[in-house]
Amino acid sequence: MVIIMTEIEYRDDIIMETFQKEITENLGDKAWETLIKDIGVPVPQDEWRCGCNNMRIFMRRFDEITENDGLAKTVLTRVRHGLKHEQFSGAKEKFKNCGNNIDTFILREYQEQIELFRRLNAEGKDFYGQAITDEVLDFVLKQEGMLAPVRKGNELHISAFPYDMASYIKENDPVMKRFHACHCPYARNSVYTEEGAVSKTLCYCSLGHAKIMWDVILETELDGEVVSTVLGGDDRCGFVIYLPDDVIRKYT
Repeated sequence: MVIIMTEIEYRDDIIMETFQKEITENLGDKAWETLIKDIGVPVPQDEWRCGCNNMRIFMRRFDEITENDGLAKTVLTRVRHGLKHEQFSGAKEKFKNCGNNIDTFILREYQEQIELFRRLNAEGKDFYGQAITDEVLDFVLKQEGMLAPVRKGNELHISAFPYDMASYIKENDPVMKRFHACHCPYARNSVYTEEGAVSKTLCYCSLGHAKIMWDVILETELDGEVVSTVLGGDDRCGFVIYLPDDVIRKYT
């Protein structure tokens, strides 16, 4: 994933419920009805079987409705994989114990993540269902921004874990490599279809996932960008979170 590891629970079943809430609050009930007309609300089990065709249609309509007004980013960064602010109270407490210092917090998390992955490897245990083989451990340790963000001035750079790291490492076909990288149950199977991938606009949801913990611990809603995405043809997904000058002054 792209969040520093915390005790969080993922609820795929509330993603579209959250999406509907944000759509209706920002665009109204009619917009939601337009999005689901003739296809219904996309659900992961069906999208897996149909190559994410329903979500492809849904997102094509969503792009048309939100074109050039910035609402796509606003809506989807608040969908953020269904995660809630209250799930990150532990991270906020840890940040406080790091002297409310961004760099100290990142360094501590980075060190803890290295220790965690080495322990998982040594004990033959998994990471969110992924076996941490020697090859996977070596891969993870070499990726900048994967175990913890890298701060570059006013920016936090984050690299996403591939969904299936063992397969991703071994795969040479660029399309299947993107498939092994994608986490999204509403888009993953679209990567290799003739119709093409679901709109990369959907990846604003993952941007929201990447930054929610930082929104909580820094007590402000931050901005950011998707800098690479497999739905847009990149090998892996990456994000940047922008830190305002006042945040830098206060927390570094």
